[in-house]
Amino acid sequence: MKKIFFFTLCFLFPVLIFAQQFKVGLLGGISTSQVDGDTYAGYNKAGIYAGGFVSKNISSESKWSAVFEITYIQKGSRKLPHPDKGDFTLYKLNLNYAEVPVLLKYSFTTHDSLGEEKIKFQFEGGIAVATLVQSREEDNVGLVIGGIPFEKKDISYLLGLNYPLGENFSADVRFEYSMLPVRKSATGQYYQNWTYRFLKPGYYNNLILFSLRYQF
Repeated sequence: MKKIFFFTLCFLFPVLIFAQQFKVGLLGGISTSQVDGDTYAGYNKAGIYAGGFVSKNISSESKWSAVFEITYIQKGSRKLPHPDKGDFTLYKLNLNYAEVPVLLKYSFTTHDSLGEEKIKFQFEGGIAVATLVQSREEDNVGLVIGGIPFEKKDISYLLGLNYPLGENFSADVRFEYSMLPVRKSATGQYYQNWTYRFLKPGYYNNLILFSLRYQF
């Protein structure tokens, strides 16, 4: 019993110290995605987006803050057939990742009737490194087996806005795009990526993320 109590204190002490210096929280929401390069357009693939985050102010005026997150995120593509329009093409791509985003946030503030400074909204940007946990590809024939494999890593950039909903809650919307191909092109054809505005081959994850966040 004494050993359990001792190890519990050893675990809780650094956690309490950490909590005083950093702000921690949880997030949950949805990802809407497409894969540039697969010839199917539209954010038609919805998925789970959930995890936790740690943030810390890095300026004396509290305008700038750094955020570290660990998330589970589902990416991919989805194309359903429309027989009434003569379209019988089916395509489903599920890419499940464990992702670690690192971001900088800048707070735009205002003052209330008592003169206290309040965060109006936050602009955020950064990069994310993801590890592929599972992939599944399906077409009209069935489950696609073989072919060109997907890369185990996905490195993306992120841009977003965060809007406070109260003392502890906030809403967040982000745009995320792969910096490197997550899959090489089978034919060597090049795909026009409007984000970079030059031609390049391969598949690229393209997402819009929506989440609610709770900060303890």
